[in-house]
Amino acid sequence: MIRLFFCLIALGISCSAGAVLDRKIDTAENRKILQQVEQAYNKIKTLEAKFAQFNSKSEDDLQTGVLYLSRPGQMRLVYEKGSPLEFYASDGFLIYHDKEAKEVSYFELNQTPVEMILRKKLKFDDPRFVVTDVQDVLDEYYVTAHKKDAKELGSLTLVIDKETMQLKQWDVLDIQGIKSTVSLFDTKVNIPVDKNVFLFQNPYQKVK
Repeated sequence: MIRLFFCLIALGISCSAGAVLDRKIDTAENRKILQQVEQAYNKIKTLEAKFAQFNSKSEDDLQTGVLYLSRPGQMRLVYEKGSPLEFYASDGFLIYHDKEAKEVSYFELNQTPVEMILRKKLKFDDPRFVVTDVQDVLDEYYVTAHKKDAKELGSLTLVIDKETMQLKQWDVLDIQGIKSTVSLFDTKVNIPVDKNVFLFQNPYQKVK
């Protein structure tokens, strides 16, 4: 389950023309691709999509649900009935709730990569991120990156549809070599999203 959390926070890695690239891939063509990805993403104010998530260690453990995103600062993954997981980004925190273990974990949003994609405007001239691979394969762009000096979070590969410039999938390779994949489909952009979707109340917190 912790791997799932790292998979989610790693979502926030993309790039722009001023971004930090590994020297081996620092070319004009790659920077152009990364700039296109950033420009397309900055048109997104809200996003709703169905998702399917699994990892290479246990491919039978498929999780599905709906992703909601509202910029700036809000995101939630709503898992289908039967899953004990909840994940929120709200009020400056990432919140991970495991209902089965009865545990809630809070992480400061600005200390995680996901903060980058939840800003009002995405700018990846931030030296805290390093892009390590860019590929143009058939009808998709692949962008791999990690947070500088934080390889313990693993590396992320974003998969972008070249025609629509929409995010289709992300893969996270963690420090143990386990790859987690989240695929998005039926994506809807810039539609109204109820603010109550992002509200989280800790069920284990005592009311004073």
